[in-house]
Amino acid sequence: MLNINIDISNKKWLIVGGGQVASRRIKKILESKGVVKVVGKSISKPIKNIGEKNKHIKIFERSFRVVDLNSTDFVIACTDDENLNNKIVQESRKRNILASNASNQKISDFSFTSSFKLNKDIKINCDTNGNSPFFSKIIRILFQHTLKKDLLALYKILKSSRKNKSGLKKVEQLILNSGLLKAEEYNSKVIKIIKELKKDKY
Repeated sequence: MLNINIDISNKKWLIVGGGQVASRRIKKILESKGVVKVVGKSISKPIKNIGEKNKHIKIFERSFRVVDLNSTDFVIACTDDENLNNKIVQESRKRNILASNASNQKISDFSFTSSFKLNKDIKINCDTNGNSPFFSKIIRILFQHTLKKDLLALYKILKSSRKNKSGLKKVEQLILNSGLLKAEEYNSKVIKIIKELKKDKY
């Protein structure tokens, strides 16, 4: 799959299922200003609580109906019934609607990454192709609690250098003088990275 960022403002999402997976997806979609319709035989209390506080989500505590797919841009099938999830994806594709199957990523049109922001400019995504969401979570924690400070300092140097049109030699020296990545092995890696920048003009 190709990792891309899409503006989903006001895009209509159908989520079939009412458990933990549905809850996580709902939160992400609403944070990105999507509009959500939730259908499920049993809807968890956390989802109902979200529904009470957010006008961009509608909840229907009942079985899935094919007509639920009408006027939908994206579909997430995350019930505990694998056969039902497969059916939802099949029906979605008949209507050219992109669908994600929580029980089988191999037949999904898209998947969710573990994403987090370092600041307003930098967003990092980690994806294991559905094989280990827990690993993605560990990576997110590692960045947020261990690497964030140094990475933001490095970003500040590179952003300023690009604005000032500093040469690569000067950029290299600024990074090495900053005290970031102090160990020798890291310094050698920084130099390699800077050489790679020549290809992309950083």
